[in-house]
Amino acid sequence: MISYTQQDVDRLRALGRKVREIAELPIQKERIQLWTNVNDLHMTKPVLYHRDTPPAVLNYNNELTCQIQDPYLRSVEADLLMRLYNWNHMPLDYVVEDSVKCQCALSDSGWGELEMYDADLTKDRQGQATVHFQELIKTMDDVEKIKTPTVEHDEAETQERWRVMNEIFDGILKVRMFGLCYLNVAPWDDILEWMGMGDAMMRFYEDPDLMHACAKRYIQCISERFQKYEKLGVLSSNNGYENVMNNHPGYTTELPPPPESGIGCRLKDIWGGCSDQIMTSVSPATSREFGFAYETAYAELFGKFGYGCCERLDHKIADVIEAFPNLRMISVSPYSKLEPALEALGTKYTVSYKPNSNVLFQPNFEEAKELLRKEMETALHLCQKYNTNMVINMKTIITLRDEPQRLWWWSEMAREMVEKYYN
Repeated sequence: MISYTQQDVDRLRALGRKVREIAELPIQKERIQLWTNVNDLHMTKPVLYHRDTPPAVLNYNNELTCQIQDPYLRSVEADLLMRLYNWNHMPLDYVVEDSVKCQCALSDSGWGELEMYDADLTKDRQGQATVHFQELIKTMDDVEKIKTPTVEHDEAETQERWRVMNEIFDGILKVRMFGLCYLNVAPWDDILEWMGMGDAMMRFYEDPDLMHACAKRYIQCISERFQKYEKLGVLSSNNGYENVMNNHPGYTTELPPPPESGIGCRLKDIWGGCSDQIMTSVSPATSREFGFAYETAYAELFGKFGYGCCERLDHKIADVIEAFPNLRMISVSPYSKLEPALEALGTKYTVSYKPNSNVLFQPNFEEAKELLRKEMETALHLCQKYNTNMVINMKTIITLRDEPQRLWWWSEMAREMVEKYYN
């Protein structure tokens, strides 16, 4: 049951009114069109984005400090606070919608015993803990430990959330039913954790049969997992202001629009994604044999597909393109060679380019500013040279040295540079 006070209701309504005022501005429709253009491969100008930084790193003057105690309504409060924070401090291409999500009460058993690991309970200021991974997959017999997760929907709890959300936001924000729409998987990131990390990657050489068996089993189980969500009728569209993979929102005219009910999508109606960050240092041949050869079966479930996160891919792009016929979006991380990547991708794909967020952490921020400007100038020059459909996505920020203004500065600088090149 959801537990809340009148003070909680008043706070959510006040935040909702602020969000509604911003959502009604004409610029929101303009930004939706920018995202649609870049994903439909006729970019107007590069689109600017940021995501995934922990609120504790961004918090300034308690702007992201939640006050509500109930876990569900606290998550709603956190969403509204982040929307307002982004709008107030970072002039990027965020879309502020005039709606709020009513999240379906879903449970997913995950990977069961394979998710057992030892965590050091002493956490740092961002809540990160030291983790020790156990060696749970050693032999062929252990492959059967990879099981299809159990997925359930508590419809009574969902209806209770729907009732409460509509009462709170009546006349302020639309309430949208929302299920699952984030469908990115990272097979080898998971499998190698279950092998205990350490020298697990040596098994590609020492025991390739085991590695093939793990990849095949993983893709089978993860596909069955998301097909269960589809059968339950709780898939939501990511053809909108929802992140596809670890990249950017998926607005496109090439997939069906989100259903009126908010849930009930088919997998074929939406974006899927895959990445294998831990494979960044293996050869293209190893990625082809143990990664792409199996991941292509997962990709076939979806209407559009994206690949990559923080791994280096510039030397594997031809293989990625060949493996995934429905590929549209690809990540170009700071570890990739930018020009070869953009040249290989040409105009047929959307590029989610990731600047080097580590530069924001440098002690001397004046020196860092110069590096960040040069990096942005290089990216925009190459974007024009190769007519790239580019999203510039600053992400994977672990710390800002207690100075969130560093990210604000980057946002302003990036906006000025884009306007200079695409005026």
